[in-house]
Amino acid sequence: MRAPNRCFLLLILLSACHHAGATDATGATGATGATDEGQVLARMGKMTITAKDLQSRALRLAKASRDELPLAKTDFEKRMILLDHLLKEEALLDEAHRRGYDRLPRVVEDISNKMLEDEVLREDRAYPVADADVARYYGDHLQELGRPALVRVLQIFTTDRAKAAEALSKARAIGKSDLDAFQRLVSEYSEDSMTRIVGGDLGFIDAHSTRVSKAVVDAAFVLRDLFDLSEPIATPQGFCVLKLVQRLPPYVPSIADAEPGIRAKLRWLLIERKKYALGKSILNRAAPDIDMPLLAKVPLPDGLFANAR
Repeated sequence: MRAPNRCFLLLILLSACHHAGATDATGATGATGATDEGQVLARMGKMTITAKDLQSRALRLAKASRDELPLAKTDFEKRMILLDHLLKEEALLDEAHRRGYDRLPRVVEDISNKMLEDEVLREDRAYPVADADVARYYGDHLQELGRPALVRVLQIFTTDRAKAAEALSKARAIGKSDLDAFQRLVSEYSEDSMTRIVGGDLGFIDAHSTRVSKAVVDAAFVLRDLFDLSEPIATPQGFCVLKLVQRLPPYVPSIADAEPGIRAKLRWLLIERKKYALGKSILNRAAPDIDMPLLAKVPLPDGLFANAR
């Protein structure tokens, strides 16, 4: 469905403005009287657009048409541009409905969540969280609120033990803190293209990291002093020589530091519980009639509930 063209809109608005105030020959408005908010500005199929519709959505429409509004010479033309955008929105919405886009799962989910959230927030926009709840959450979740000890290492990786030993020998011969020289050795010896282009940097890892092999993690945490080197480490893929470049101690935030994030999370959880309860209430009112024997026979993909156990 196409939005009405400019000439059609101009005729509509001229007709509407006849009741709102006089216009000059260019379409610019003169002094206007009171506007009837229910007065119809435009019709499109079974849909009507009133003066109130245009007024209530004017700010949002102005943002959508910010590239066109500066080109308008009169206030009348600006109103015409706003109405054009409003009609286009409605036409697109109607077309999306006709094509079934409003029944797509993600659209249905978004609309449902928006409705539930609006209803819940209408009851109480603040949903304050008690200090006692913040303190309880802090005590129960200290480990996830904090951060474990971290180390950062550079690696030289090779599939050949002798090559790893040679790289280690050269690494010991350079200045202990000379990272540029070590990274030149990475470029010369390392066979891992992903880390070679970043100077062998494995980033920060903790004692339970799984993105590198356990042998590498264990060896990295054995290194005590900054710029220490490891012996060649055997991994399932080959051999690594590690250099410690940074160590961070474990961190546990104070309750004062953690409080804003805890309050935000607890408020979100409270709203989600309210949304769930409202959704169940709406479902119960709908009183669905379920064929339980048939439900028991519906085949489902294998392992669907494996993660829920």
